[in-house]
Amino acid sequence: MFKKSILAIAFIAISFSNSFAQSKRESIKELFHLMQVDSLMDKTFNSIIPAITQQMNSQVKDANALAKSEKVFKIAMDAGKDIMKKMMDTDMVDIYDKYFTEQEINDFTAFYKTPAGQKMLKVLPEIQKEIMTLMMQKYMPEMQSKIKEAVEKLEPAKPVTPAKPASPVQKPANSGKKKS
Repeated sequence: MFKKSILAIAFIAISFSNSFAQSKRESIKELFHLMQVDSLMDKTFNSIIPAITQQMNSQVKDANALAKSEKVFKIAMDAGKDIMKKMMDTDMVDIYDKYFTEQEINDFTAFYKTPAGQKMLKVLPEIQKEIMTLMMQKYMPEMQSKIKEAVEKLEPAKPVTPAKPASPVQKPANSGKKKS
């Protein structure tokens, strides 16, 4: 009887923990929905694309290379969006589950239901766009310069190879006749 009681308690505990974990995961998904994470992600991608495109246009002068770069960039952004959506449905839920308690998730949910939380969601893409534009215009040239310097330091200077001396011009052999 005692063993059956312990087994029953263990079963109930496991069932409770699974339902609690499911409840927490559902709370996280509700938070993501309330935060409009998918829409926010789309807006963020769409707001940073012009800044990156502008940077590409300023660096790539060849029209064919620019067209190809823009196509590759669009493919990369579309792939990035697809991956982010997949990541939101599983990995991000796992990460939030790992770092936040059920109560904290509930607190975040309550915040995003407030006018301040809704304003945060509304203006965040514009804030990110301004930050990206600022970074690209103000700090990217400095970053590129530092990268160039670092690469130059990594690459050993090419040794100067002295030019080979020209082979001496050989005089035709004297045929043995004396000049008179």
